[in-house]
Amino acid sequence: MLIREEVEFRRVDELREHPLNRMLNSPLGSIEAALLENSIDEMGIQEPLWVTGENVIISGHERWKIAARKGMENVPVRVIESATEEELLYLLVMANDARRGDEKDPMRKARKIKVLYDYWGITVGRPKSGQDDHNRKTRRDVANLVGEGERTARRLLRLLDLIPELQELVSRGVIGVVSGNELAALSEKEQRQLYEAITRSHVKEVRSQEIQAIRSELEYIRERRSQQVDQREEQLDWLDVGEDVGEGMGEDVSFEGQREERPEENGEWHTELEKDIPKTAIDAVAPTLEASSARNLRRRLLIKKLDKAEKLIDRLEQDLLPLFDNLTDAVVRERVHDVARQLIRVSERLDGVVSRR
Repeated sequence: MLIREEVEFRRVDELREHPLNRMLNSPLGSIEAALLENSIDEMGIQEPLWVTGENVIISGHERWKIAARKGMENVPVRVIESATEEELLYLLVMANDARRGDEKDPMRKARKIKVLYDYWGITVGRPKSGQDDHNRKTRRDVANLVGEGERTARRLLRLLDLIPELQELVSRGVIGVVSGNELAALSEKEQRQLYEAITRSHVKEVRSQEIQAIRSELEYIRERRSQQVDQREEQLDWLDVGEDVGEGMGEDVSFEGQREERPEENGEWHTELEKDIPKTAIDAVAPTLEASSARNLRRRLLIKKLDKAEKLIDRLEQDLLPLFDNLTDAVVRERVHDVARQLIRVSERLDGVVSRR
């Protein structure tokens, strides 16, 4: 790969955006874009664009857009020669990151990590022996380049196992990185069904505890179906019946597929406690399951929230109680009493709900 030192000029209307640029790089923010445009107005394009011999832009997309918008005919460029597609992707990531700074979009950051892994030959295990200096990079090096820790970088990479529709929700902030990792463990069919459910219900935020509960329930349903298949096969073997009966029962769990088995019930399937829960991914998915699975889903979420509350209370006790021994400040003492009163009110509400069961 070679980037020519000499600068030449090429027509703006002959250049074109790299097809993966928008997947890897976020556009400039409004302030940065305005500063760049003002600079071009005053001094022209000082830093040449990097382009391939086929006029594909590798670095300088924003300068090119501004030039086109202002009706400029030509822009300065440096031409990249003898580069593989892998090398061009590497430059597309590194050159643009150096100019734009920290990437905010988790999905674009995940794709950058994948490009760098591929370029440097980084795998989950140890680097292969005999690699040249060009390839002797580590996962830590990549994590540092994208401004993350190794653990976060691994989580970001797992987001690439999501279907494109869910990846878009991650980019928009509807799904966080931790929730995205939980979703990535589901099959493609389950991911698509969950995507349809949460978008149909206009869920604004998908929380990790909800997805953990959904995953647990789907795994339980899948295991139950597998047991049913095993029982059916045993019966068929014993009766010496044809091989194809019961075909398809071992497929991935389908949210919609449970509806026909839902028994008739009097009134709502959710409890009084659950009526207070705002619209969430659980609300979107639960109606597509049979009644018992919907109840299990709510129960799993409630247990997870109780576990979290218990940990918070333990931490409160460990962090604050040692400081109370010599508590003399009236303002702090009143603040402590406020917290205690809130805990008492929560306890009384919970006692009231439980006592009605």
